[in-house]
Amino acid sequence: MLKHSLFVLVGLIIVGCSSAQNTPGQDAMWVAYHQCRFDGEVPPNVQLIRVEPNGHGWYQTYSSSYGGAIFERCITEKVGAKASTQVEPAPPTLGP
Repeated sequence: MLKHSLFVLVGLIIVGCSSAQNTPGQDAMWVAYHQCRFDGEVPPNVQLIRVEPNGHGWYQTYSSSYGGAIFERCITEKVGAKASTQVEPAPPTLGP
């Protein structure tokens, strides 16, 4: 319980410090991402890479696509009723 309370406090401090730059949708996505990572629900190969002002985010998986569906489910559970906040895989980049 103490660990969880400490994490929430750190999350609120981060959100409070960055609220001048981020929108509520972005803050909700980043807090959900950090909660999912803290809870161990996201494999280390999954990284949130971009969050739009409306809370729409993109992530990448490294070395395999394992964990993408788990990540999406966790984010959806954490953001709850914030319907505009969603996450999806980043489009592939074209190499040279």
